[in-house]
Amino acid sequence: MIRQAVIDDAAAIARVHVASWRSTYRTLLPDDFLESLTEADYADRWRRFIGGGSSRVFVVEADHPAEGALVGFASAGHERAGEIGFTGELYAIYVLDAFHRRGYGRELVRACVSGLRDMGLEDMIIWVLSDNQPARRFYERLGGAYVRAQPITIGSATLEEVSYGWPRLDGVRY
Repeated sequence: MIRQAVIDDAAAIARVHVASWRSTYRTLLPDDFLESLTEADYADRWRRFIGGGSSRVFVVEADHPAEGALVGFASAGHERAGEIGFTGELYAIYVLDAFHRRGYGRELVRACVSGLRDMGLEDMIIWVLSDNQPARRFYERLGGAYVRAQPITIGSATLEEVSYGWPRLDGVRY
């Protein structure tokens, strides 16, 4: 089930966020940085982000009632860095490893696209670490076109991130 997040979801979103970073980036980022991430800090961030109202945050709960917990989230809003040609941005999308390949990612993107349209935005960009090949393939399957690369520093690591864009939200392929 996909739904819009509420402030009470912040702790569960933080749990998914930290767990996803630790599993997704374990070979890309220093261990000490990943271990320094705390659910409490992320919960505070997500409370402020959701409460701010200037973006859209969606969550996915597992299909089976016994699983019942929040297992993924995505957020989107106005493009943040002044990237020419894009007014909307998919900020983040994470699904716990055990729940990959169930269609949750596509449905979270669909919800974000709807949220961007509700905000009057007609296009979208996303940034992803260039070495995160599974995520890059996901965005390519959704019809994202490579835009450009740039360096990014996360903790003590300097990496490269690349962007994918959809000049029209109608071009997203679910």
